[in-house]
Amino acid sequence: MTKSKYLYLLSAIVLALMVTSCRTGRIADKGVVKKVQQNEQLLPLAQPHERFTDLTARTSVTIDYNQRPISLKGRLRMRRDEVVQLTFTALGIVEVAMIEFTPQEICVIDRVNKKYVKFDYSSGVLSSIGLNFATIQALFWNRIFIPGREKAWEQLVSFEVEPLGTQQCLRPSSQRMLKSYFYTDTEFRQLQQTRLRLQDYEAVWQYDMFNSLDIYTFPSVFDISISGGTQTVGMHIALSNISYLDKDWQAGTNLSRYTQVTIEDMLSILNVLK
Repeated sequence: MTKSKYLYLLSAIVLALMVTSCRTGRIADKGVVKKVQQNEQLLPLAQPHERFTDLTARTSVTIDYNQRPISLKGRLRMRRDEVVQLTFTALGIVEVAMIEFTPQEICVIDRVNKKYVKFDYSSGVLSSIGLNFATIQALFWNRIFIPGREKAWEQLVSFEVEPLGTQQCLRPSSQRMLKSYFYTDTEFRQLQQTRLRLQDYEAVWQYDMFNSLDIYTFPSVFDISISGGTQTVGMHIALSNISYLDKDWQAGTNLSRYTQVTIEDMLSILNVLK
C-alpha cells in the first residue's frame, strides 16, 4: 500500500469514527433529555408538598376478612415523616383498636383486651422484602416510591414508564423482593393505583374521589385488597372532613398497662371487631 493510500484509509477511518461519535452523542443527548423530562413529569407524583405536612380525616371503614364484612368508624391522622395512625371505634364512641406506623416500627393495639403487637422494620422479614416507613407513608399520602428506599423523588430517572392505553405504568428498574407498580393517567397528573407483589401475594391500593384541599388534591377513597395463599382481605376506607391536623396533637399511646403478644395473636383484634 502506497503512503498516499495509507493516509487516505487512515483519514477515512478517523472520519467514520467522528461521524459515529457524533451520532452516539446525539443519541446520548436525546436519552439525557428524555430522562430530564421524565424527572419533571414524575416529580409531582413523588415529592411531598412542602406546605402540606399534616392531615386528619374521619374514616368509614369496611373490612372484608375471609368474606366476613366488618364495618367501623374511626379516624386517620398523619404527620409527614413522623406517623400514620388509624383508629377504629365501635358504636361511634368506643375506640377498640389502633394501628400506628412510625419510622421505627408498626404497632397494632387491641384496646379492648389491652394487648399490642410491634413489628420492627429492621427485623429480618420486613427488612429483607424492602418494607419501611417511607413505603407505608407513600401509600397513604398517594405518592410513588421505591420499596426499601428513602426519597424516591431523588431517584426518578431509575423508573421505567410503559404506556397502557389510558394509563401510564411506572416501576423502578431495580427492586428487591417487594415489587411495586404505579398507574397514572396519561399526563402523569394523578396516581390512580399502586400494585405490590411479593412472590404469590399481591396487594392493590386504588385511589378515587379526589378532592381539593387548598393547595393539595387528595383522594377521599382508598380501596385496598390483599390476595394470596388461602386468605383474601379487602378494605374500603372512605374519608370525610379532611383537614389539617392540629399541630399540638401527639402520637403514641401509653402501653404500660398493655401486654405485648406475638404476631399470631394479632388476629384477636379482628375477632374483637366482628
